[in-house]
Amino acid sequence: MEPTMGSLRKRYNIPKLVKQFTQAGAPAISINCDGVLFGGTLEDITAAREAASSAAVAMSTEDGVIAPPVLASDLILYPYQLYKLRLAGADAISLVAGSLSNKDLLYLTKIAKSLQLQVVISVSTKVQIQKVMNSLDKGSFAALSVTNRDMETFGFDENGSQAISLLESSELA
Repeated sequence: MEPTMGSLRKRYNIPKLVKQFTQAGAPAISINCDGVLFGGTLEDITAAREAASSAAVAMSTEDGVIAPPVLASDLILYPYQLYKLRLAGADAISLVAGSLSNKDLLYLTKIAKSLQLQVVISVSTKVQIQKVMNSLDKGSFAALSVTNRDMETFGFDENGSQAISLLESSELA
């Protein structure tokens, strides 16, 4: 289960964890860099990028070096955040559909594309799925993430019925 507030672990070493995940074949590394809710920093993104690249080089094969992309998980509301995250080493960002107007969702997605950042959009309701599908062109985001977290209260549906309902909905067809 993902945390809704606070640190997932009390003590952790980001470079060490990222190296372990990279060596285990993780297809991507998600770093929560929200300082207010989770205690993360931009430096965590940089440390993760460096550790993933270093571990990938150490594991290189005849096929070359493939480091997992680093996804910056933060509550993104303003364009300047995208620039800061890209400069810190992020390859992808997460946009929360429930926290953005249609106009802002489109604008931030376009800026992310110009910065060569992949976009993952997090949704928690059918209305949000419809908003994403109606506001954005196909190919303007890499993935849609269905979450059990209510983005207004930060409450969490622990039995998963909310996500299952969304995954079965016609909005995703």
